[in-house]
This record gives sequence, C-alpha cells and structure tokens, in this order.
Amino acid sequence: MAPVPFDADQASNLTSGLTSVLSCLLPVLALLYIGGVFWTLDYARRIRNPLEKMVSSESRRYTPIAYALVVITSLVAIAIPSWILLQYTLQQNYPNIEARTAMRLVLFTACWTSVTAATFTILFVHPAWSRHPISSVGTQSIWILLTWTFWIASAALLNSAIPRLFNEDTCRQLIYCGHMRAVFVISVFEIVVFTAGMTTMVWLAWRCARDVWYPSPTRSQAV
Repeated sequence: MAPVPFDADQASNLTSGLTSVLSCLLPVLALLYIGGVFWTLDYARRIRNPLEKMVSSESRRYTPIAYALVVITSLVAIAIPSWILLQYTLQQNYPNIEARTAMRLVLFTACWTSVTAATFTILFVHPAWSRHPISSVGTQSIWILLTWTFWIASAALLNSAIPRLFNEDTCRQLIYCGHMRAVFVISVFEIVVFTAGMTTMVWLAWRCARDVWYPSPTRSQAV
C-alpha cells in the first residue's frame, strides 16, 4: 500500500519548521567552523610554529581556503536535499524512485564532506596535529579520492534519474526543478574542486619523490 501524503496544514507546518531550523542551524555551524579555524591559526601563530606540514608556501596559503570552500558549499548541499526529501516524504510527489535515492545520496555525501573537510582543516592548521599521520599527504589523498567518488556517484545517479534536467520542457513538468538543478550544479562544483585536489596531491607526491630520488646539492652538502 502506497504511503498517504500528509494533510496540507501539517505539511506546511513541517516545511516551515525545517526551513527555519536550516536557516538558523547552518549559519551557526558555518560560524563555528570559521571560528575554530581562526582560533587554531591564532594558536599556531602564538607559539611561533605556523603551518609546516605541506612542502610549499603556496600549499600552506591555499589549502585551508580550499577546505573552507568545500565545507561551506557542502553545508548548502545539506540544506537543499534535506528540504526536497522532506517534501517527498510529506507530499509523495517525487518524480521517480531514482530521484529520491539520488537526493539521499547527495545528502549523505554532503554530510560526509562537511564533517571530514572541517576535521582536516583543523588537522592541517594545528601545529601539533599537522604532524600526525592522519593529516599526511597520503591520508588526505585517500580521503580526496573517496569523497570525489561519492560526488561522482551522486551526480551520475541524479543525471540518470532525470537525464534532461536542464531542458526547459523537462523543467516545466518537474516539481522542485530549480532546487534539483542547484543540487546538480553543487555536485559538479564539488567534483571539480576534488579533481583539482587530486591533481595537487599527485604534484606534491611527485615533488616529494623527486627530492628523495634526486636530492639537491645544497641539501646533500648540509647532510
């Protein structure tokens, strides 16, 4: 037997409640994250041991920014699928099972990304934790590859569920089309960011291997 949709008043109240919760909670989480990062940076500066984990000043400068960008966009990616899935539950108006499954996968991936990226940000900028093996280039490479795979699967499943999402005729017949387009765009953006991250990790690994295989004369003389 198919689930019975909620009545209009109850659905409206639940929708308004979730919208209010998301509107309050996500900015608070973003501010807590930003505050934690700045506190850790200030702590590292006070003990005169700034970021030393990565091999170049460019990495030290841009990696925290990349992590912050991933966290913020992931929080947005949590909000939109949460709202859509609530409507699907209340109204039973999802276009097909695959679309609902895709939204669930995007929500899981966004939660995974925001939590793990926030953790890696703190690990990266903290002067002591940045030396721990869990914050090594190898660990971050595995995390980037795994998270990239999650986003690829999310975007592919959503594209398979609604193949012509950006077609105007399709969009006119699809409820919450604008929201679903936004989810797909965020998924593609995350894929691009993590692809760039994998490229950076390969470059860092190559530089480390080059330094081991072909040590510079200055370093050899110093040793």
